[in-house]
Amino acid sequence: MFNIFRKMDNSLIDAATLQQILGEVLSPKLGQLGLTRQANYLWYDSTVDHIRRGFSYSLLKGGQATFTWGVNLDFLPIVSNGKIVYHKSAKNYVHHLFEWTDEYRSSFLGKELAGGITTHFGAYNARKSIATLFSRYESSIVNWFNTASSISELVSIAERQVADGKHYKFHNPHPEYVLAFLNAKANRLDQANGLFDSLDNYYFDNNAELRIKLKEKLLALAGAKN
Repeated sequence: MFNIFRKMDNSLIDAATLQQILGEVLSPKLGQLGLTRQANYLWYDSTVDHIRRGFSYSLLKGGQATFTWGVNLDFLPIVSNGKIVYHKSAKNYVHHLFEWTDEYRSSFLGKELAGGITTHFGAYNARKSIATLFSRYESSIVNWFNTASSISELVSIAERQVADGKHYKFHNPHPEYVLAFLNAKANRLDQANGLFDSLDNYYFDNNAELRIKLKEKLLALAGAKN
């Protein structure tokens, strides 16, 4: 009888309940991939060859969420509030190159979210929806990480995202920007230069000085040893 009442409770769960559910449902699964819970909604591993893998439980409006998985690059400079920043420290993770669930990314093209999100209305429903969504995407996440362990593999991923366009235009940072620095890291100077020079000033906060500084960092990166 108690379980029946729990299933019938469709009120919005609080943050503490959600985090407990995430710890019980997602942490063991992500732990098998080598990812450790580092924050309420974030799991990632240690940096290996400049690459750190991570997974986010991405909260959305309306008591729902989706999944984001990707990598953090310790050599990638990012413009933030008019400054150039890096995400290198153990407690400073940002997805630089990443993926969403198919349904969530398709929503940017006017399609429905249904099937690619979780619900936070009712603890039973939340637990079931999180477990079901992860079960559906577990192989995709594993396969993506298995092809994202080297700079050359990440170049291929970024090239594919740039060529695809569509919802990837909404990624921040933009795949084109990331690809320019990946090319530099791979010592593909011509490709890095050409792509960087084609980037819109929007990526540099319309700041010519920042653009020059980032170009210097790109050139330095191309000349550095991997």
